[in-house]
Amino acid sequence: MDQPRNRHVPNTMAERTHESVGCGGTAPSPSLELLGPPPSAAVPATAMPSKLRLGYRAVAPGDPCVSTGGGPPPFPITLLAYCVLFTANGAAQTAGALPRVLELPASTRAMALGNAYMMNARHADAVFYHPALLTGASGFGLDLQRWGANSSSTTVSAARQWLGGGIGVGLQTLQYGAAAEGSDTAPGGQDHLFTLGPSPVSERVATVGYSRELFGIDFGVATKLVEQRVGTTRDAGVLFDFGVATDLGPLKAGLTYRNVGSDLSLDGRDMARPDGVTFGVGAYGEPVGILDVGVTGALTYVGDQAIPSGGVEIGYWPIRGRTFVARIGARRVPEGDASRLSLGFAFWGDNITLEWAFQPVDVDGASGTHRFGVRWR
Repeated sequence: MDQPRNRHVPNTMAERTHESVGCGGTAPSPSLELLGPPPSAAVPATAMPSKLRLGYRAVAPGDPCVSTGGGPPPFPITLLAYCVLFTANGAAQTAGALPRVLELPASTRAMALGNAYMMNARHADAVFYHPALLTGASGFGLDLQRWGANSSSTTVSAARQWLGGGIGVGLQTLQYGAAAEGSDTAPGGQDHLFTLGPSPVSERVATVGYSRELFGIDFGVATKLVEQRVGTTRDAGVLFDFGVATDLGPLKAGLTYRNVGSDLSLDGRDMARPDGVTFGVGAYGEPVGILDVGVTGALTYVGDQAIPSGGVEIGYWPIRGRTFVARIGARRVPEGDASRLSLGFAFWGDNITLEWAFQPVDVDGASGTHRFGVRWR
């Protein structure tokens, strides 16, 4: 029997209901179920390759659970313009906020998409963006980002299903050299990360998140243990994320309030934390000819500023289990010389994913910042 070409399947409520109660007392099968009418009723199911797409789920041919109702809602291509129409530069709003790592990308895939998280990814790095998306998440991921030879960030995440929900753990680190202590420790933007200042800065954030579905809505919470070192000073604290997520037709939507807690204090100076609210919506898997298309968008409120972002990814699978993905995204840049655009590529194998993302930054002769990621499922 043909196997699905990839595993990036929307976690729809219809899927959860079917998987929890089965159909006619039988376990779910690994072929294809249509939540809408089949692409062509004249083509036998055995002659068609198994395709994972929005509104589709795996079942055996002739499964009595196959729906004959109307097709899924049209995919909102208008999200493609979302990140382009609203990415004009705005005023700085997070200069001096620490930890700086909490404002940088925590996912290679998200970075390529304007740092808007793909809402139905089911990856462990959801713990950094929307803890409510840990329901159904699994696997392990490792990411490394560099700003020239002077600054680097490492991200590690893992997730599995536990006690009727999803649990995820993650670690984010950032090392750079600040021009000075105080407000100069964390200027806005990314420009300072390309210059090695005299004051060494080290940040570590360990995160544990849990989510569970209640009444058709996923609820999630994440706890962050933060350590900040600037020169010879050190402080630590605890921050929290709270979020909800649900299905909106073929899309996944989530709302998260991030970094709730107390500000850090370094050498008697209070450093503001980058708290804010993020709303995200999107999904991957809409078939367009021989391609699969994904769109995601996010709107983040930090301080008194709104930061829209979003991106598009296109997947092509020449053979089953081997998918090549191209990505492009855009994000409002409040401060600095970083480009509003970002891009990336990925290879999805049966159990491994290799990813790369790039954002141009025109500072000190640098071309931009690169991020590399590897994931196991």
